[in-house]
Amino acid sequence: MPPKPKRNRLEKLQHSWAKASSQQRYEFLKWLAASQDGNDGNGITATDMIARIPIASGRYLLPSAVVRIRAIMTARSLSAEAVMTQLGFEEDRDALSRALSEGASLRLAVVAALENWLLAHADPECTAP
Repeated sequence: MPPKPKRNRLEKLQHSWAKASSQQRYEFLKWLAASQDGNDGNGITATDMIARIPIASGRYLLPSAVVRIRAIMTARSLSAEAVMTQLGFEEDRDALSRALSEGASLRLAVVAALENWLLAHADPECTAP
């Protein structure tokens, strides 16, 4: 039987990324943004990389997103209802509170609005999962 071909560095990196926790992925993206070798010439900042981290799996917020949302809410003294009002979803003000505390599902429009809200309020120093 012929020996199994060795994986290249990209394949190893992809395999490690798939096995990494959200905290480990965050730390890697933070390191990559800070490293000189990680600069692709397009001016990608740490905030941009952090913003690319998914916040939901379908309609359910990921634990790392819950931590980021709560950190921003705490830093800005906002309630979940106030965030929903900022997002333009006054009619369903309790949805975010339920999603953060009970893991309830959100409408996809709310998830999309939350992604933009997180990007607008992203601060790499205080959004660590």
